[in-house]
Amino acid sequence: MSSFFTVPASQRKRKRDDRNAAPTTKKRGVDAKNDAGSRRAQEREESISGSDLDDDENGIVSGGSGEDSESDSDDGETAGDRRLKLAERYLDNVREEVDEVGFDAAEIDRDLIAERLKEDVDEFKGRTFRRIASKLSFPDAAHSFFRSDTQTSTSIAVHAPFVYIVSKDKTLTKWELATPNDPNDAASKRPPRPQRKKPKRVSYARGLRKVGETGEEQGHTASILSVAVSPSGRFVATGGADNKLIIWNADTLTPARTFTQHRDSVSCLSFARHISTMSSGEQLFSGSYDRTIKTWSISGAGHAYVETLFGHQSGIEQIAAMTIDECVSVGGQDRTSRLWKVVDETQLVFRGGASKKAPYHESHLDCIAPLPPTHFVTGSNSGSISLWSVHKKKPLYTIPLAHGLDCIPPLDELSPEANLETAAHNARHMRPMPRWITALTSLPGTDIVLSGSWDGWIRAWQISDDKRTIIPLGPVGRGTPNPSAPDTPSKQLSKSLKLGTVSNPDDMDTEEQTQNQNLEPGHLIKGVINDIAVFERRPESEQQGLTATKSRAESMLETEPRGLCIVAAVGKEHRLGRWKCYANNYSQGASPEGRNGAVVLEVPFISPSASEADV
Repeated sequence: MSSFFTVPASQRKRKRDDRNAAPTTKKRGVDAKNDAGSRRAQEREESISGSDLDDDENGIVSGGSGEDSESDSDDGETAGDRRLKLAERYLDNVREEVDEVGFDAAEIDRDLIAERLKEDVDEFKGRTFRRIASKLSFPDAAHSFFRSDTQTSTSIAVHAPFVYIVSKDKTLTKWELATPNDPNDAASKRPPRPQRKKPKRVSYARGLRKVGETGEEQGHTASILSVAVSPSGRFVATGGADNKLIIWNADTLTPARTFTQHRDSVSCLSFARHISTMSSGEQLFSGSYDRTIKTWSISGAGHAYVETLFGHQSGIEQIAAMTIDECVSVGGQDRTSRLWKVVDETQLVFRGGASKKAPYHESHLDCIAPLPPTHFVTGSNSGSISLWSVHKKKPLYTIPLAHGLDCIPPLDELSPEANLETAAHNARHMRPMPRWITALTSLPGTDIVLSGSWDGWIRAWQISDDKRTIIPLGPVGRGTPNPSAPDTPSKQLSKSLKLGTVSNPDDMDTEEQTQNQNLEPGHLIKGVINDIAVFERRPESEQQGLTATKSRAESMLETEPRGLCIVAAVGKEHRLGRWKCYANNYSQGASPEGRNGAVVLEVPFISPSASEADV
């Protein structure tokens, strides 16, 4: 607001109507100077005291005539009313300009790209949560089994369109996934191309291999237990029972560097989903049965060990990267899951264990899946799946017996006794055991969680909008579901108990248990599901890289997800044991023998319009 000190000199003297101008004096000397000085001081005081009001009345309407100013002041119009008139006049000018010139399409495109970049930043920091589970048709998923001449597949990693699978016979295999037909091509006049359903094997590496000109042999000398692929797709990391962590060139499957810092089997690996600008490479986490977690920096310039994290009291079963410099892990027999903050050098401990009222108590936490930035899901050997928050030490929600109970074998296979009565008497205290969770994964940024066991099914779960409950979606690829059928085996069993068909699972004889625990007949996957990987099917995901002319934000504007691709590693044995777990469905005469290899499940959207996810 203007004042006496900011007004130009020509405007400091104002005409006053309430009094006449002071007569000029012809005094000379000291008296004249004193009178002039007193008058100037008086005028200055009056000017300062009334500068705010008078300057507003004279300055705001300075573009108009004096008569307009006097008329406005007479009408009692305030300064705020005049500002409002000026704003309305400015908006009218803008409307006229838009009507004459029109909108700038390039500017609108820039705004859309800026909005998409903001979404990418939110996704990078784990703040996005897209609700797409209800828009996917899991029962209609098409499946395809593929295998090579290997033993039990222990782990799997995906960087579209390539899949990396490791097995117990020291083999690393690279496969190229088949691209499903685009549903939008059905409206075109061209005849559909013949589609290749099964993946194609690109290359493989087994055992020791000579590297470079030195002829040094590098490779695994024992079973490979875990595999992970970097976000850039340039490197593949494998860990084995020979205590080795090997970094491979993804294109040629040649070993680039072998680390031997771990003192026991390297049981799990996980790359950070995004490349940090603060580091010189891609961040890798490794967990081992030596009860330590190690961090590594993987880059084209060189691969380096960073540091070691201590805290677990038993061997680490699985590890998953949460965000940059953060990961979550489960410690198996110590029944704890831990959130590691590498930069802060701190950890949060979450202790598992079912309630006392649970029919089966967990003694292992075997699997973990991240839901960044503040949630994760765990699976145990009691068959329960639990949802956790980093702000609470107890699970938010738990689903018991997520994959049901395993059948008790017939008496002739269960006991060597020739007398059936004696065999039944010896087995009277046996009860069906839960199928523990052998594989667990999530699609970060969405509400989808997938779990696996040896019951022949991969089951889908949905995280609620408030991230406080888990909603079952049923098995993947079982065909048209029965709307009246319960979603989980535990609900099926409880429904049977309520209807009276099953009185008490502990009081049933062997034949009743065999008939009633087979609550979901048939099986899609023959074997133990040792690992699961999932990614969204987008047109650019089948390409090996983005074009140089288009940025990621621009390409994402042109594409929408067409569905999910689920790839699971299957074997006759568990990845960490030599016992054969696939021995169920005895009452249906199914063979207890499983298969070694992998399976691909393509999950479509319910409708093309439903592919747009809500953020």
